[in-house]
Amino acid sequence: MQFETVKSFLLCVLVGISLLLTFALWSYKPDIERFTEDVVEDSTDLGGTEETMDSLVAPASIIFSNGDNYFGFTDPNDRKSLYEDIQSWSLYDFRTTSSNGPPSETNQVEIVFPDSIPMALAGNLFKVNGDVNFPEWGFERIFITFNQDTNSMNMIFLSENGDQQATAVVNNSEKHERLWEYLTTYEGLSEFSRVETAGRTFYVPSNRVEVSTKSIAVQSINSRHMVDALFTNSDLVSRNRVSENEIYFTDSARGIMRVYPNRRTMEFQNPLETSYEQMDPVELLKQSSANINDHRGWTDDYHLMDLNINGSANTVSYQMYYEGYPIFGNNYSSIIEQQYRAEVLYQYNRPLFDLGNYLGEDDSSELMSGSEVIDHLENSSDYDMEKVYDIKVGYDLTYQSDADAITLDPSWFMDYNGSWQKIDFQDDSQQHREGT
Repeated sequence: MQFETVKSFLLCVLVGISLLLTFALWSYKPDIERFTEDVVEDSTDLGGTEETMDSLVAPASIIFSNGDNYFGFTDPNDRKSLYEDIQSWSLYDFRTTSSNGPPSETNQVEIVFPDSIPMALAGNLFKVNGDVNFPEWGFERIFITFNQDTNSMNMIFLSENGDQQATAVVNNSEKHERLWEYLTTYEGLSEFSRVETAGRTFYVPSNRVEVSTKSIAVQSINSRHMVDALFTNSDLVSRNRVSENEIYFTDSARGIMRVYPNRRTMEFQNPLETSYEQMDPVELLKQSSANINDHRGWTDDYHLMDLNINGSANTVSYQMYYEGYPIFGNNYSSIIEQQYRAEVLYQYNRPLFDLGNYLGEDDSSELMSGSEVIDHLENSSDYDMEKVYDIKVGYDLTYQSDADAITLDPSWFMDYNGSWQKIDFQDDSQQHREGT
């Protein structure tokens, strides 16, 4: 009897231990990063905004012409403000005709875009009234001319090769007066010089440019967010550290993503997508912007930089801006670039940080004038001016090694033979002049 009692007691103990172990297993939460469905839904939001076509496509410059005198905004934020106002204008009597190049009026406004924009997007960028059949060509420049008798204006979209144009009428005396005032008072404007090369016509500031160096805190974007955004099943993605400055993600099927922590960038490629089909440029822009909107990838101020459709790729690039100036960096530290094949995302390269709090600035300094830059290039044996497509002031991005911050140093940059690069003045201090 005593033996049976002991057995019963041991059985009760074993059952109790079993229940405790079962409860522990059910309630145990391992301290590892898991990609559950709820986490995927949250983590695919990079914390940026959703953008529309009219905010992504913006001009690189707006030039006021008075005969052979040219003026542009001293503060690039004023250019942005005017362009946003122009986008709200009502455009009437849209018509397409042949052209002999830019209009010849003495007083006119020229809006210059960084690349050719499909005319089919005009309805997305501007307030075009009526049913319009947009032509298939693209434009890089819009000209605004004045009708003084009626206080109206003509907005002229000039085709890329200059042999076609689309014209719309702006019947708004208030807008007419605002633009005409710029051409008569030059308030907020600085003198620019017109430069013509074999590549294209562009404008540079005639006088020295005053821009301060900026220090800005940055916040890193968790690479897991991009894993969730780019891979169909994040549970199948393996993570391998190739070196201190490179981490390799792959699902052994759809894609390969390389993350570079030292420069806070990522590069994704879908190696299985080898077929190529040339896309319509409008569809490419719409698909690219929608893809980035899906994970709220516009973490800073980005604008269309390049739209390239050729025999091997459908590529679109967006450049980061700060206070109206473009930012230039290395290895996609200031560029979002996507490439599509057969309407499927093939490559996606971008920064893995967003700009945070403004930390301060150095003493104000002056860059050499655009005229001095042109003289330097024309007298340099290292450059061929016929390969210079554009020149502009921008920020040179560098990382501060001792902090989560970047430095934006104003410098001169040029589009040389289709690729943007910082202009080499040999002694870099030559392009900076001490402020007064």
